[in-house]
Amino acid sequence: MRRPNDAGSGGDPGDRMRNDDPAESSRAFDDGGDDDPQQPTPTRASSGDSLWQWRSQGLSEVVLSWSVDQILNKDLLRNKVSKIPETFNSMEQYMTSFFGPLLEEVRDDMSSSMEVISGAPYAKVLSVNAVKKGKGLYEIKLDRWMGVSGSGTDGYRPKAADVLLISETRPANKSDILKQSKSCVIVWINKVQGNKMTVKASRWMETGADGDERQQMGVNKYEKLYTEELDKSWEILDQEATALKSRNSSINEEIRKEPPKGRKPLEKCSDLKELNETGMCGNSSRRWSFYAMHLTNMVTYDRVWVVLRRGLTMDTKVILNMLGKNNNAIRHCNYCSNKSHEEIKDELCNFKLNVSQLNAIASCISASNCCHRSSVGLVWGPPGTGKTTTLAVTLHMLLMKKQRILACAPTNMAVLQVASRLIGLIEDFSLSHHYSFGDIILYGNKDRLHIGKELSKIYLDDRVKKLLRCFNREVGWKHCVDSVLKFLKHCTSRYKLSLDIQASSDECSPTFKKYFTSNFSSLAKELVACIDTFFNHLPADTLGKNFDKMMFVKSLVHKVQQLFCADDLSDDDLFTIFKPSDELSDPSIGHHDLTDDATEDLPDHDISLDNPSEINSICIKTLMDLSKMRFPCEENESSVRDLCLKQAKLIFCTASGSFELFRLQGVMPISILVVDEAAQLKESESLVPLLLPGIEHVLLIGDENQLSSLVKSKIAKDADFGRSLYERLCTMGYTKHLLEVQYRMHPCINKFPNANFYGNRILDGPSVKQKDYTKNYLSGSIYGAYSFIHIENDMEMLDDLGQSLKNMVEVAVAANIIERLAKGISKSSPITCHVG
Repeated sequence: MRRPNDAGSGGDPGDRMRNDDPAESSRAFDDGGDDDPQQPTPTRASSGDSLWQWRSQGLSEVVLSWSVDQILNKDLLRNKVSKIPETFNSMEQYMTSFFGPLLEEVRDDMSSSMEVISGAPYAKVLSVNAVKKGKGLYEIKLDRWMGVSGSGTDGYRPKAADVLLISETRPANKSDILKQSKSCVIVWINKVQGNKMTVKASRWMETGADGDERQQMGVNKYEKLYTEELDKSWEILDQEATALKSRNSSINEEIRKEPPKGRKPLEKCSDLKELNETGMCGNSSRRWSFYAMHLTNMVTYDRVWVVLRRGLTMDTKVILNMLGKNNNAIRHCNYCSNKSHEEIKDELCNFKLNVSQLNAIASCISASNCCHRSSVGLVWGPPGTGKTTTLAVTLHMLLMKKQRILACAPTNMAVLQVASRLIGLIEDFSLSHHYSFGDIILYGNKDRLHIGKELSKIYLDDRVKKLLRCFNREVGWKHCVDSVLKFLKHCTSRYKLSLDIQASSDECSPTFKKYFTSNFSSLAKELVACIDTFFNHLPADTLGKNFDKMMFVKSLVHKVQQLFCADDLSDDDLFTIFKPSDELSDPSIGHHDLTDDATEDLPDHDISLDNPSEINSICIKTLMDLSKMRFPCEENESSVRDLCLKQAKLIFCTASGSFELFRLQGVMPISILVVDEAAQLKESESLVPLLLPGIEHVLLIGDENQLSSLVKSKIAKDADFGRSLYERLCTMGYTKHLLEVQYRMHPCINKFPNANFYGNRILDGPSVKQKDYTKNYLSGSIYGAYSFIHIENDMEMLDDLGQSLKNMVEVAVAANIIERLAKGISKSSPITCHVG
C-alpha cells in the first residue's frame, strides 16, 4: 500500500505544516501554553505557521499525516505540549492551550491500541477501490469481524470516525507493526454501509481484491522524500521543538540540516526480493491480501477539535467570565424583578428537600432569571447527598420557564440517571400539567443507553418512529381524521350498502346502532391514538391552536361514543341524527395551502351538552378544520428528528453528543446549560456544549474529590489535560453550594471520607442512623459495614477486545462472597440490605 503522491491529496504532511520561521511557529504554538497567565497575548502568526495550519485542518488530516513510526514514538509531541494554565487572557489563548495536549492524547490512544494489537477485532479485507482519484478516499469491503480466538465477534461493529490499521499480515505486537510500518496504512472511516465503508487513508492504498495478483508498484513521492532526506513533517516538528526552548537561529539551521532522529534515507532498490517484502518497490509475485484491525474511535476527539477551532473566533460571554478570577459568585441583579430565594424555596415545599438542597436550587433559579448578565453556578455533591434529586427538581423548575435547557453529563449512564429521576418526579408529583413529555427529549446511541419502557417516552429514536407513522398521509393523522369524518357524514348510506351486500349473501344483518358502534369505535381508537402520540411526543407549541383542537376532538369523540351507544338510543334516533344533509366541501381541498394561523378558533361550545345532533355537527366541523392542518415538517425521518430537537424545551444527551445541536439553524437558542458529574468531564470536552450559540447560564454539579476523567497519555496528564472546568473554577475560588446531608452510607463508612475530604461538613441523614440500617447476614467482623479485602496472587489480563483489564481472581472472590450473602439473606427474614 502506498502514501498519496499527487497534489490533490495534500501531498506530504510536511507540505501542510511548512513554516519558514521556526521562532514564529513556536510563539504561535506556545500561545496560552506558558505557565505564566500574565504573558502578553500573542499575535497571530503567518498563514504558513504550522499551528495555524493545524487550526485550519480537520483532525483526520492531522492524524493521517502521521506515519506508524511517529504514532509509536512517545516523544513525538513531548516538547510541543505545554501545561494548561488556570487563567487566560483571551479566548484565543484559552482554546489554543488545548490543541497540543489533545493531539498527544490522540497519538497515545492510537499507540496504546497498537501495543495490544493482538487482542483487537480484525477482519479480512475483501477489496479496496478508489472513490475519488487524488482525494485519498477509498471504498473498502470487509469480511466478518473476528475476535481474538479467530471466532466471530458481535462485540465490535465499525462506525464513523473509527480508525483502523490495514496491513498485509496480522501483527502480534508493536514490533511486528514497526517491521512492516512502511506497508501499513491508517484509515479513518467516513461512512459505513453493511460490510462496506468509505475511508480516508494515510497512504495511497493498493486497490484490488483478495486473491488477486499484486500489481507492479514504483517508488512513490513520499518514499522519494524519505530518500532525499526531506521528510518535512518531522523536520518542521523538530524545528518547533527546538524553537520552543531557544530562538537561536544557528541552532535552528543546524536542526534543519540534520536528518530526523531515528530516520535513515532509503538505499536504492538493489535487493528486489527484500524490497518486495516491504511492498516498497519492484515487482511482487505474492497475491493481494490484507487485514483490517480496529484501533480506536475518534468521534469525541474530533468534536472537541472542531469546537476548539470554532472557539478561536468567538467571544462567548459566559466563557469569557470563566477565563479569569472575576466572577467568584453569582450576584443579585438589580434590574430584574425576580423572586427572592425564600419565595422560590416556598414553591419547593412539596419535594421534601433539605436546607442545603433548597439553597442550591434557589440560587440556580434566581441566577437563570437574569437576562442582563451570564452566570456560572457550582453545586458540590459528595456521594449520597441527593445530587441527582436536586438536579431533577432544578430541571423541573427550569422547565416551567420559557428558556430552553440542555442537560449533559460525561457518560450515557449519568445522563440516564438524571432523565429517569426527572420522569419519576413528574409522575410521582403529577407535574405533567405544567408541561408534556413532548417538551423533553433524550438522544444518543441506543445500544449504549439501554432505553427502558419509561425512558422510551422521551427517547428521540422511538419518538421519531411514532411521529413518522402519524405524519404519514396514507396511515397517519390525515387518514385517521378523514376516515372518522367520512364515516360520520356517510354512515347511513354505508350501512344501507352493507345491508344490500349481506342480503345477497344471506348473512344476518346487524342493527344500525350495532353497525355504527362497531365501526366508529375502531376508527375513533386510531384517531385518539394519533392525538395521544402528538400530545406525548411533540412540544405543546409545535402545532399552536391545533393542539387545543385535537384535545377538543378527543373529548368530542368520547362524547359521541358515550351518547350514541346509550341503551335508550334506538336505530330510528340514529337515522334522525345522521339524516342526509348538504354535502360539505372535501376535507382534502386546500390541505397544502393552509397554515396553522389559517385555522379557525376553537368552537365555543359546551361538550357536556346531551344533544347528539349538535355534538355530531360540532365534531364534523372541527374534524374538517383539522383535516386541513399542515404539519411543520416534511414527512421523513431527518425532518421529524430536527423538528423534535428544535422545539424541545429540555434536551438530555452526553456532552460530546451535544455536538449534533450545532447543525440546527433558525431555532430559539438554548440559554441554560446544566452539567452533571462535571468534575469527571475534561474541560476541553465541556467546551462542546458551552460553545453552543445562546448559552447564558451554566450550572455545574459534581465533586472534585471523586475520580476524574481518564487521560491515557502521561504527557497530556502532566499538562492538566484531564482537569475539569469544575475543578479549575474551584481552584480559582468560585463559590460552591455544598449538599450537606448524605442518605446512602452507613455512618461508619461516611466517617473516613467526611473527615479527610469534606472537613466533617457532611451530616448523616435520618435514614442511615436507624438501628436496622446495618444488616449482618454473615458472621465475622469482616462482613460488617465495610471491609478491605486483600487478594494475593491475583493477575490482571486484557479482555477479548484488548481494551479493558480484568482480574478473574478478584471476580471469583467477589462471586463467592455474593453467593454466601445470597444464602444468608434467604435464611433470614425478607429485609432490605443496604450497601454503603
